[in-house]
Amino acid sequence: MQASTNPSQSSPVAGSSQVSGRPSVLLINPPITHAQRTGPLGPIIKNLYFNSPPLGIAYIAGLLESKGMRVRLMDAAVEGFSPEETLEKIISWQPDILGLTSTSNFFCNAIELGEAVKNAIPEITTVLGGPHVSSQAEQAMAQHCFDFACIGEGEYTTLDLVETLADQRDPGSVEGIAFRRDGGIHQTARRPLIATLDDLPPPARHLLPLEKYIAQPNDGPYLPKMAMISSRGCPFKCIFCDHGTYGNTYRSFSAPRIVDEMEELVTRYGARDIAFVDSLFMISDKRVRGIITEIHDRGIKVHWTCTIRANIATRELLAMMKEAGCWRVRIGVESGNQQVLDFIKKEVTKEEIREVARSAADLGLHPKAFFMVGHPTETEETIQDSIDFARSLPLTDITVQINTPLPGAPQFEIFRSYGESVSDNLEDYTFWQPVFIPQGLSREKLEKLFRKFYLSFYLRPIIVWRHLTMLRRPSDIPRYARALALLFQRFIKTRVDAVFHTSQQA
Repeated sequence: MQASTNPSQSSPVAGSSQVSGRPSVLLINPPITHAQRTGPLGPIIKNLYFNSPPLGIAYIAGLLESKGMRVRLMDAAVEGFSPEETLEKIISWQPDILGLTSTSNFFCNAIELGEAVKNAIPEITTVLGGPHVSSQAEQAMAQHCFDFACIGEGEYTTLDLVETLADQRDPGSVEGIAFRRDGGIHQTARRPLIATLDDLPPPARHLLPLEKYIAQPNDGPYLPKMAMISSRGCPFKCIFCDHGTYGNTYRSFSAPRIVDEMEELVTRYGARDIAFVDSLFMISDKRVRGIITEIHDRGIKVHWTCTIRANIATRELLAMMKEAGCWRVRIGVESGNQQVLDFIKKEVTKEEIREVARSAADLGLHPKAFFMVGHPTETEETIQDSIDFARSLPLTDITVQINTPLPGAPQFEIFRSYGESVSDNLEDYTFWQPVFIPQGLSREKLEKLFRKFYLSFYLRPIIVWRHLTMLRRPSDIPRYARALALLFQRFIKTRVDAVFHTSQQA
């Protein structure tokens, strides 16, 4: 698609002159391919990628709806649509504007869908958003199936762009986008971050198939479980985080607005458990106390979980959270080696982590910890330190991922100085397979330590006992069976199959 060199005469997007009046907008989370669903990471995709709705596009839809626009949402991934089925539905709906969201590892899915749509409906206007394009706009816009890129927070940028296209005005006036013009990629000024999040309408969850989002198998006995976001941005400087979408400036919804949304999830959608999926729920004692006070004042009875920081949480605050309905806290640990923690700029100590995990366990908050292996300065010894540290903590669950230098994260600029990049294929950037091998390690050794981490943590009587104490009803048993099946399929069967395949090749 070629850009117009004279914006005063036409839009830089071919066919966008048909986007007039009140355009219809379809926002879509692209489908997962058959190869991805049935490949080695199929169990991970099935159990971990589809446990909560795409709130980013739901927030955009909520704002567009509030302005009287015709908008639909499609989560083709959770619906189980094939790329062909997704295309058929888009053709039948005939939207004027198609918005696609994408992370780095599923960028190829967005490209595949974008190309198919453009071939079938050449006049449609396509807009790409999400974390990947926010840090890699020029590279993403090299794909001619995308007419515009929405960079950073998408709500007001999308609204502005849709209104501009409807009025057939020059999109160069829209902040926070990229598009082709005069043979090159033109990027407008970055749109300021939304200062007052309370101005945003709630995400349009009613446009999504909420019954199809299934909580992780070890994610608690209180169902239905729903996700919500109470803040955006993070001021901390961890080198593995990409802040391209929400930035480093911390902004929070007000406590009344947060509890308004909690009430809506309970009364309208029947939620029994709410997962706060913010990058940083606990930025301060004061903020958390304000939310707790609002929950108590309204008498809301709902279970909830959140991520905490070990250097902010206190036993007193955790006890207040427990009384207000919190049943689990998640702790971003990342490493059990203090030198690694310092290098990745985590700004916590092992003793702070140990103390908060102990307090959470004592209070019955079933602490879960997040670890990563394969940091730039990682060695076999430091990974073993993490394994030993995790086993020494009174944790109920862990999530361990393989460090993945994402475009836009600070470590992306330096990681090649500390080891070897073994894949430039964005599909591999899943956090579940190595794309970077630190010096002194091999791919085989890193994968072996990754498996060892999970198996040596979970295959212990104490972990079985901790989970048995969480059983509430017979229906919990299939959920735990699913968790065991995932553990077996990902870390035992995969290894056996690999060994068998290698022996057959010999």
